[in-house]
Amino acid sequence: MAMNLLFVVMGYTASLIIFVSMLMTNVYRLRQINLAGALLFALYGYWFKAWPVVLMNLLIAGVDIWILLQMMRYSAYFDLAPATSIGKEYLHRFFLFHERELRKHSPGLTFEDLVNTQACILFRNMLPVGLFAYRQEGQDAEIVLDFMIADYRDYKAGRFLYKTKRMYFKEQGIKRFRAVARHPSHPKYFLRNGFVREDGKSGAFVNEL
Repeated sequence: MAMNLLFVVMGYTASLIIFVSMLMTNVYRLRQINLAGALLFALYGYWFKAWPVVLMNLLIAGVDIWILLQMMRYSAYFDLAPATSIGKEYLHRFFLFHERELRKHSPGLTFEDLVNTQACILFRNMLPVGLFAYRQEGQDAEIVLDFMIADYRDYKAGRFLYKTKRMYFKEQGIKRFRAVARHPSHPKYFLRNGFVREDGKSGAFVNEL
């Protein structure tokens, strides 16, 4: 009886996981969470001998795995274009279009905050998908904004900025990036991209180039 109750709870949990996956805007994360839900549902169906449930969810899990593998193999092309070369008007339109999401990740941010920074549009496969802005003071660069639109938040952009473009920033005289976490997702993002916590400063991170 206890085991039956456990597997009933598992069924509800699997349903909840699949429901949550449908709320994800990031396709990679959606497939990861959906895969977990499908495998859990398949186990649930196996316990109750519900073979159509098992078969359907194993097929879904197989599709999820195939798509995840394709996404991992897919090599995206990134480029970084200074806003000065594109034009202030385009930067302003990009900001206004994504303003709601930008304010979630950087509370209190205004377009005027970007005017006196070195702002760049980040392109992925020639699509404008991000905005990176920093303020340089000598060999230090304070990150004002590191933003990617929801569909492309998979750490590849971070690797491009802080690893692939490392020499580009060093040529600008930058030896370290400094950042402050303004959103719950920022600490993990910074740590995944070579930053370390700065001693004595809550929520502060530094990346030595």
